[in-house]
Amino acid sequence: MAQSSDETVSGDFSLAPTHRDLDERPELSPEVIAAYAADAARSVPGVVALHAPLWKELSSRMREVPGAGVVVKDSRPGAVDLDIHVKVAWGVAIPDLAIAVEEAVRQRVTALLDIELDAVTLYVDEIEAPREVSSSKEG
Repeated sequence: MAQSSDETVSGDFSLAPTHRDLDERPELSPEVIAAYAADAARSVPGVVALHAPLWKELSSRMREVPGAGVVVKDSRPGAVDLDIHVKVAWGVAIPDLAIAVEEAVRQRVTALLDIELDAVTLYVDEIEAPREVSSSKEG
């Protein structure tokens, strides 16, 4: 009996190759997606910190919230939108920072998680104050 090249034999059972369908993907919690996106956003130079809503900041004092500052919204099956709230360093060009954050987040999330990203929106909630230059007195 001839077997097709798509089947393999394991013991007495003939196994067909498995194909993953969009409906068969494992469910990812928004917290997991947010944690990966937050880690990627923090890695971009110019991002001082993620800016979480006050209630998340209070809750993080009770327990660590790795994805605080990232809001995950369903956009369509198998895809999400991300809102990333940040505090940026003084003097950073925000349009350039937005592009860098989006690229870093897209690269990390799509490479490590089996999910698509539709919109990645950066919100600058705070800008770090300039550091004071110490003046030396000559004289």
